[in-house]
Amino acid sequence: MLQSTLIDCGRDMNKPLEKYSLFQTSDADEAREIVSRVYCDHTLKPRRSGPLDACHHRARLSSVSVNYMQYGTDISVEPGLLKRFFLFQLPLEGAAEITTNHKEFTTGVGRASVINPTDYTKMLWNRDCKKLMVQIRVEAMEMRLSRLLMRPIDTPILFDSCIMTDNRLAHGWWQQIKHLASDLDHGFDPWRSRYILEDTERHLLTNLLYSFNHNYMDRLLAQEVQAAPKHVKRAEDYIHAHLKGPLSIDDLVVVTGVSQRSIFEGFRSFRGTTPMKYVLQLRLERVHKELLRAGPERNVTDIALKWGFNQLGRFSVSYKKVYGESPSDTLKK
Repeated sequence: MLQSTLIDCGRDMNKPLEKYSLFQTSDADEAREIVSRVYCDHTLKPRRSGPLDACHHRARLSSVSVNYMQYGTDISVEPGLLKRFFLFQLPLEGAAEITTNHKEFTTGVGRASVINPTDYTKMLWNRDCKKLMVQIRVEAMEMRLSRLLMRPIDTPILFDSCIMTDNRLAHGWWQQIKHLASDLDHGFDPWRSRYILEDTERHLLTNLLYSFNHNYMDRLLAQEVQAAPKHVKRAEDYIHAHLKGPLSIDDLVVVTGVSQRSIFEGFRSFRGTTPMKYVLQLRLERVHKELLRAGPERNVTDIALKWGFNQLGRFSVSYKKVYGESPSDTLKK
């Protein structure tokens, strides 16, 4: 039912997210002004004479919004740099030509696109183009990835810009978005509880990060690999056993009997990180779990020191990047 509703949305059937209408207009200036408030300032130029049949529906969760848009005429859209958010676009009908950082491609039914915050972008929508669009704030994406990797990320996330939805994983994610749009249309209310809202967004972002190719994918997948050389397993066992005390790469050389280079290569290939970042990951995880269980008599400093964090300022910065809140906020829970 959902598939036919979305595909036939322009032909005598309800459009997705119709309860969440921002506007419906035949005026290009009005459309540009309202869309600029939601996304970013941009140019909007019809490529033929005659009125628009433009509409924008938007359901905003917290850091994620699900959108439906159409313009009803051939139109040029130039947002430039998005800066603060990612934009995932799936044409339900029609097509759009997209240029991002001098790379040109055409999207249509079966071919989606991603615009990264740092990609300078221009688009040409044809008159039949109707899109489902998902807007995600940069900090939410980075925070979710940090939680999955259990360490702060060190460079911006960059997705491949053109995505074929015959890719099983990408297709599955878009089906999840379509189901969410349908559920919202049929009375689903994720705003009634912050826990439901957080779970909804967490599930969307986790699935997205494992479904679309990006520059951190190898590191994510490396964490799923269990088989590793003996020296990596030996180093991991030592780290787990001595997590509360001082740890250095020299200790791991002695324990494993291999060179520093072999240890670094082993962790990079099979764990997607360095040995010391692996230590940081485990220590942050232990602190987080203990803060959640701690009673009123405990304090952040004691717990952080217990797990080997001697530089408390640096610890707090790393903790917030991974968990999205300060250690003291976690303790209050």
